[in-house]
Amino acid sequence: MSGQAPETVSSIWARIEQWYAERDAAHFLLPPATAEDIAAVEAELGVALPEAVTLSLRRHDGSRDSGWPAGQLLSCAGMISETTVWRDLLADGTFDDVADLNANDENAQALKPGWWNTGWISLDADGGGNGSALDLSPGPDGTVGQIIDMDHEVGPSGPTAPDFIGYLSDRLEELEDCTVVDGKYVDAG
Repeated sequence: MSGQAPETVSSIWARIEQWYAERDAAHFLLPPATAEDIAAVEAELGVALPEAVTLSLRRHDGSRDSGWPAGQLLSCAGMISETTVWRDLLADGTFDDVADLNANDENAQALKPGWWNTGWISLDADGGGNGSALDLSPGPDGTVGQIIDMDHEVGPSGPTAPDFIGYLSDRLEELEDCTVVDGKYVDAG
C-alpha cells in the first residue's frame, strides 16, 4: 500500500476539500498537523500510525466541531485526549464487567473481546461518546488498521472499513448526503 497511499489519500482529500469549498465551508477543515504533532500522538499513545493516517494528518489536523459527518474529525491532540479517556476507563476497571463482550460472537472475531482495547485509536467523535477508531490490535479474523465503530451504549462493532483509506472514502460518500445551512454542517438525509 505504501506506493498507493500518498496518491489515494491526496485524491480523496482533494474531493473532500472540493465538497467543502463548493459549500463555502472550508473553514471546517483545520490546517495540517506538524511532524511534531504526529510524533506526539505516536509517543503518547505508544503506537505507529499507518502511513495513510499520517498523510491525512499532514493534510488536515482534523476538523472543527460539527464539521465532519461523524461530528468531528479528531486532531492529533483530540486523538490523544479521546483515546486517553477510553484507556483510563479501561485501566481503572470501568469495563471489567464487559471484558468478555463479543468473546463468543462468531461474527465479531475481527475484534478482540472487550469494551475497549489499548490498541484502538480514536479517529472521530460525536461529542456523546461515540466514534470511529483505528484498530491496531485486531482479533484473529481482523486486520491491523481496520476501522471499527465505538458506541458508548452498545460497545464496539465492525470493522466498518478495512483501513483508513476506506474510512476516508466512506466519509466522502457521506458528505454527498449532507449540506451546510447557516454556516453549520448538517445531515440533509
